[in-house]
Amino acid sequence: MRDMRVAHASSARRSWVLGLALAVATAWPLATARAQDAEEILDEDQMPDATLMGDAGYSWQGDADIDRGGNFSVNRFDIGLLGRAQVADPLRWTNALFFGLSDYDFGGTGGSSNQPWGTILTLRLVSKLTYALDEQWGLTVGGVFIASPESGADWGDSISGGGLLGVDFRPAKKFFISLGAAIITELEDDVTVAPSINMIWLPAPDWAVRVGAVPAAGGSAAAGEVAYKVLEPLEIGLGLLFNQRRFRLDDSGIAPDGVGEENNLPLRLRLGWTITPNFSAHVFAGAALAGELQLDDRNGNLLAKSDYDPAPYVGLRLVGGF
Repeated sequence: MRDMRVAHASSARRSWVLGLALAVATAWPLATARAQDAEEILDEDQMPDATLMGDAGYSWQGDADIDRGGNFSVNRFDIGLLGRAQVADPLRWTNALFFGLSDYDFGGTGGSSNQPWGTILTLRLVSKLTYALDEQWGLTVGGVFIASPESGADWGDSISGGGLLGVDFRPAKKFFISLGAAIITELEDDVTVAPSINMIWLPAPDWAVRVGAVPAAGGSAAAGEVAYKVLEPLEIGLGLLFNQRRFRLDDSGIAPDGVGEENNLPLRLRLGWTITPNFSAHVFAGAALAGELQLDDRNGNLLAKSDYDPAPYVGLRLVGGF
């Protein structure tokens, strides 16, 4: 039980450290760029004039050997919607809904051959109100609802959530930053504090920097990227992501009604194509680094934890708005 708490506390600290490190690293003057979010983050500021945005994506994480034996791969599909409305002159209401499916395929020998989990579903709703104090400053308050069960698990036992609070600052048209935190309950674990970060910096023509982090199952999903607009419709970027996923298992596996967790750091190269002002397509390729798998029982006691080798990582994302 102590090992489990230490592992999860370390994971929460790593989420905060990574978010802050990304903010510092990508704000460095030599790292001028335009960025793309992690695959689970809908970019609210990509189309500032759109009142309704949607995105859909697919990514494949190839075979990776697990330190304790065996291997696995993952196919991920997701779709997101974001709507915003100006409730009053200084007050804006934003709602974001995300649904994702991660289909794991375990094989080989050792613990992985026992198929600790299969298809994982994730539903996340974020609702927030932003109050503009003036042209530079704003305050944000909202709530987060997350459900992440394995297919066949009880949705009611897979719910976590909490509240978020943030401060927005826009000192110039070419720089915006929003810093905040969300207090999130966890599946069979202590309440955690997840960073909520959004930074956009346009220091020179054709360059930009963006950092993003949102509360997610198990902690947060974060991303930072450096990119350059090669031609008017084409953009290339190098990014580092952080994904932390924690989910409820069904009652038929090796840990009935237990909890699974996967963490990794994908490093990727992205090519973005702005087809119209309100529609873009993105392809990316890279490697999932620092991978880690964890299995807990239904009471949150640690059963197994293992690292896995770097894995190839490719995907496609479509974003549109009106």
